[in-house]
Amino acid sequence: MVKKLFALASVTALTGLIATVAVAGCSSTTVQETAGDAAATTDGPKADATKPKADGSADEDSGEPAAGTCPTLDPIDATALPWKAPYKQEGACTAKELSDLVTYVDANSSAKYADWKKTVTGASCSKCIFGKEADATWKPLLEDASGQLVGLNVGGCIAIASANEKCGQSYQNWFDCRFEACTDCPNGDTAALQKCLSAASKKACKPAFDAVGTVCGDTVIGDAETACNGDKFVFEGPIKAQCVGLTDGG
Repeated sequence: MVKKLFALASVTALTGLIATVAVAGCSSTTVQETAGDAAATTDGPKADATKPKADGSADEDSGEPAAGTCPTLDPIDATALPWKAPYKQEGACTAKELSDLVTYVDANSSAKYADWKKTVTGASCSKCIFGKEADATWKPLLEDASGQLVGLNVGGCIAIASANEKCGQSYQNWFDCRFEACTDCPNGDTAALQKCLSAASKKACKPAFDAVGTVCGDTVIGDAETACNGDKFVFEGPIKAQCVGLTDGG
């Protein structure tokens, strides 16, 4: 789970999370705990282009997984997943500090999460970016007690960009639901993980997927995803919204 999450943190862009649910299936998923394989895109609730047919079957080219494969087909109650309001300190990081982190991750595909942290040398910026999952409010990158990356606060960025915490919570619940659905996927690569996460939005996490549109509204979530898009990596949006400022961050 931790390795899968770390891999997604270094995947390109948040925009179109909802729009690219077309890719599905996962026969081999595990990702080494490195920042490599950063060329894929994520998938999210902006516009589900390949919803299942009315009879519950998938379109022929949608790549729906067969029963018993990754992701799980068992429904997941995403509303039971944790959520905390986003920590926000605009100006704690400069646009250059975020850009330097992106440049480092992009240039060092074998870097570990601890290496990422070392590159953020400004005290106020580091304090804003890195936090514990147990904290009262959530920072962009969430760690467990041992310092491992266990959460990406994409919902925090969506909450700020949409000015709607319920929208951010719904988005985060959907985002995390897919990782729950893909927990038992066998080892593989980032591309396979992407397919698994996409497939989960059509099955185990479909209620969470649908809830994003209901809570946020299609136009609002589309605009929020665009605002939270980074130049290269998923983590850029949360850092930009919470620690730089969406206007100052580009």
